[in-house]
Amino acid sequence: MNPQTSPKLGLDSRALLEAHWGRFVAWCEAADHDSLPATGATIEQFLTLFPGSASTQRLRRRTIRAHHLAAGIPDPIPTVEARVWPRPEAPDQAAVGGVLAAIPKYRYPVGLRGRRDAFLIVLLGVLHLTREQARAITPADLAVTSIVRIRGHVVTSVDDPASCAACAVTRWPRIVGPVWTGFRGDVIRLLDPTKGNLDRHDCEQAVPGEWRRAEQLLLPLDIHGWARTGVALSGRSMTSLIPSRRAAAADGPPQREVLGLVERRPSRFDTLTLQETYTELGATEAAVDTALARLTAIWNDAQTLGADLDQAATPRKQEIAADTNR
Repeated sequence: MNPQTSPKLGLDSRALLEAHWGRFVAWCEAADHDSLPATGATIEQFLTLFPGSASTQRLRRRTIRAHHLAAGIPDPIPTVEARVWPRPEAPDQAAVGGVLAAIPKYRYPVGLRGRRDAFLIVLLGVLHLTREQARAITPADLAVTSIVRIRGHVVTSVDDPASCAACAVTRWPRIVGPVWTGFRGDVIRLLDPTKGNLDRHDCEQAVPGEWRRAEQLLLPLDIHGWARTGVALSGRSMTSLIPSRRAAAADGPPQREVLGLVERRPSRFDTLTLQETYTELGATEAAVDTALARLTAIWNDAQTLGADLDQAATPRKQEIAADTNR
């Protein structure tokens, strides 16, 4: 069956696809090119001479591909693997490490999203998987032992734990189990910044096996940190997440994430005596009373102005009403 006449397509869609195909055939005849089979160069020349929106060009490629496949001819438009993180000519560990170092690893929910995104960056920037390949990663593809492997590929470590790709892998399985099951209290506890440590390699610490309960690893997360299960992170989300993480890292050297107990900044009130404290409180109360009096005066002025405007507009309203009744 010709894909153009598939019952899954509406009449308008089929007509639109046939119109694109008809234009391509007509141009090929005028330019003395073969339309079936067509070469990749012919198709690219056609698309260049007849520009259009991304959706229009996508439909043109679709109908050309469909007619070739329906005729038993190999696809003339090779499918290019879409990579959010382009594969470099030489391994660039520094680029990946810089992005990983800039991503928060603790605190909820920023550390939760950070760990998920860091795991994704390893898949795309270190293993150079496509988006579809990354979405298909499951717990069975991970081997978290003294050596971290994903689908048999070793994820190497570096000296700095904050930019270590192997640590980025183990940090995510450490919390993905309770994220999957919805135990947010456990996730918050595991992301407690007062108990975090970025001077020690996470990939050198044992990872409990709860992460294998999760049926998927690339979980979509909402702004509150809740995970949507049953569906993997979309390719569109990856397309927006990776450039934003890379741009944040490119703004400058990453600031080291502050962990441990947060000390309160000293203030001028710390050394006050009891009498001085009462004096400061009295001055504060007086300032508040002054501000309230000022607000009251502004409110009264606004009401008076409103009344004056209404009074000034009354004669005009009466004139309009009289003209309407005539």
